[in-house]
Amino acid sequence: MAIPRRAFLKATSAAAGAAAFAGLGSGRAEADQTPGATSVRIGEARYPAGRDFAIQPQRYSAVTLTDGFWKPKVDRNASVTIPFEVQKRADGGGRGFSGGVLEAAMLSLQTHPNPTLQAQVETRVRAMAQAAGPGNGNFEIAATWFTLTGRRDLLDPAIKSAAALYDDFVSRNPPFSGGERDALNCVQLYRVTRDRRHLDLAKHYLDIRGLENSTNRSRHNQSYKPVLEQREAVGHAVNCVTLMLSLLDVGVLTGLKAYSAAAEQMWTDIVERKLYVTGGVGTTGNEGFGEPYSLPNLSAYAETCAVLMLITLNHRLFLATGDSKYIDVMERGMYNNALSGVSTSGDRFFYVNRLASAGDGRDERWQRASLECCPPNLVRFLASMPGFVYAQGTARDIYVNLYLSSETTFAVGGETLALSVKSGMPWDGTSTITTSTTADVRGAIKLRIPGWARNEVAPGGLYRYADASKGQAVVAVNGSRVDASASKLGYVTLDRVWKNGDVITVELPVAPRRVVADPRVKDARDRVAIERGPVVYCAEWPDLGAAKALDLLIDPAPALSTASEPALGGVTVIRAETRSLANPVAGPAAITLVPYHLWANRGAGEMSVWHRTREFAPGDIGPAGGFIFYVNPNAAADGWRYLEAAPFDQSSGAKWGCFRRTIDGARGTAVGTGRQNTRDMLAACTEAGTAARLCADLDVRGIGGWFLPSRDELLMMYRQLKATGAVDFGDRGVSDNFSYWASSQQTTDMAAHIDFADLGRAHFDDKDFPRRVRAIRAF
Repeated sequence: MAIPRRAFLKATSAAAGAAAFAGLGSGRAEADQTPGATSVRIGEARYPAGRDFAIQPQRYSAVTLTDGFWKPKVDRNASVTIPFEVQKRADGGGRGFSGGVLEAAMLSLQTHPNPTLQAQVETRVRAMAQAAGPGNGNFEIAATWFTLTGRRDLLDPAIKSAAALYDDFVSRNPPFSGGERDALNCVQLYRVTRDRRHLDLAKHYLDIRGLENSTNRSRHNQSYKPVLEQREAVGHAVNCVTLMLSLLDVGVLTGLKAYSAAAEQMWTDIVERKLYVTGGVGTTGNEGFGEPYSLPNLSAYAETCAVLMLITLNHRLFLATGDSKYIDVMERGMYNNALSGVSTSGDRFFYVNRLASAGDGRDERWQRASLECCPPNLVRFLASMPGFVYAQGTARDIYVNLYLSSETTFAVGGETLALSVKSGMPWDGTSTITTSTTADVRGAIKLRIPGWARNEVAPGGLYRYADASKGQAVVAVNGSRVDASASKLGYVTLDRVWKNGDVITVELPVAPRRVVADPRVKDARDRVAIERGPVVYCAEWPDLGAAKALDLLIDPAPALSTASEPALGGVTVIRAETRSLANPVAGPAAITLVPYHLWANRGAGEMSVWHRTREFAPGDIGPAGGFIFYVNPNAAADGWRYLEAAPFDQSSGAKWGCFRRTIDGARGTAVGTGRQNTRDMLAACTEAGTAARLCADLDVRGIGGWFLPSRDELLMMYRQLKATGAVDFGDRGVSDNFSYWASSQQTTDMAAHIDFADLGRAHFDDKDFPRRVRAIRAF
């Protein structure tokens, strides 16, 4: 299935382990290094050469996965997804065999040899080397190819292009509005050449962004002010996170701390106010960051590209600081939002990863799109995923960041120390780490104790656990328990002489937990999300029987239980007791919650991550993202419990319709009559664009069933939403004609309307007069 795709700047995540990553250098930035407000010149900054990250990840190809969770996904990526993406480009789709797909193929071949793919890569490299032109678009691929093979086919043309770019900035110093991707490309080139001019290029692309002479200045592309003055995550989410990554890299590699400090402040803005519980970012239809605490569910964007870049950023922030809080955010994105982006079959994808779905078909996975940016990033992420598991600080500090069955070897103090990990994560919290060495080795193994194992959902306080946990991390060495209290940076450090066959046991509490959000996140008020360890769960239609995912109420008291589900490959599912909001007379029912990353693999249908903990009340956000304004006391007899107003007007001036024509029916005024009135209007009046037609044709994020409210329904909307100030209807005074049509017909010529600008008074007026329209629905 192909879908159209709004074009936007390609953004890609740097492959972990493709080049030598490592953390914040020490040293003091000079006070005069901050660029001016109007003009900067390339190469003028003074900083010592040779800086790098203090912590480096264990190379992805040096980690052998043996687990049952990640290994099948990485293997499927190599055998199915990468060849599928290559074939799409051979068929003329996307941007040709280049970019993230080519880099993913290069990375994957190191761990998953494939003669056919190897020949395709070699052919493509030869063609690129012969056709190399100006620009920095291939710098990252050139750096990766050189790092993996030692070959300069692409590196030498890249160096030549970099020289031309540098000379152009020296001679012309052209203004520029972008920079986030350009800077990152130049950083990747610098990582392998260590030519200061390439780092100067990266820094200059950042310095000229947002200056007064920059072109296309806007918040959407983060050029509304100079980068070092930016403190918020704004605009296009992928580009913004890419900008943060390039700022961090330049700050670390130059030692100019203002750059990395800007990145960290923008990161803080994300985790404290703009992060989805699934680890995703980006809430608006323009693929961007929204206002603080605006985290809608049905209209969530949470683009796959954005979380992949955020994963890379958090990993790099850890390498810069040694702080496990960044791994906490990285892990949440990896297990949830990132894996949601690709199907279990490996050949279908999501750009958008909503936290709720009405099951209308919008959330069916697709194979081809008019612009493909997320699949290339996904295949690259999965190919390099093992590079996120371990890291090494000083020559003797080894970090274990993710617990999964795997094997790897480190050089420690001139000796070799191998680790063999057996882990049941994420389904079982017990992991054992066995050391292998031919000689005793003095070293410090740093075991990350995840935030979720320390009663912290995520750094920043945007989310918290609603239920207390008695479970604590337990660490033992050769059967003897040791102090498992994590340091301020989130690690238990085992500093000792390691012998061949030593065994570390780590037990992490992975009981199901209820998560609640900061009350300022209105779309999560009076709701809980369920997670277990790093895995967020959702309710999806195949597991609910007659219940609807968007209408579920999960009581806070009953315990949550777990079970293994063979039909889903043996994953752990969660059993919960629920009730139906729309049918309160029905008794409790048991449902099954599944890992969020697995949703939409069994067809289109309702899904929800957040679940109500109490019944709706007037002013609450409804399932469609609108506003509850009436609770029906006669729900059992009437068949509906709530009235929800649409979240926006359907028109600022539409006719009621059929002026001077009597419509049979459409005369109900009481609460509960609007739906039939609307049916009567549609049956008798075929005019286009009438108030009834606008309501009946409305689809809000996949939810239909809307109608024009009756007089009393509209009056109730005014009293519960407008008069209380619960909802801003955009009242600009009487001159704005701030009055809404009701579906209640008075005469052949006239119908009822409620004047929201005049204390909700009811009036009648000619049916051909334009008035506002706000649809409602009953459920």
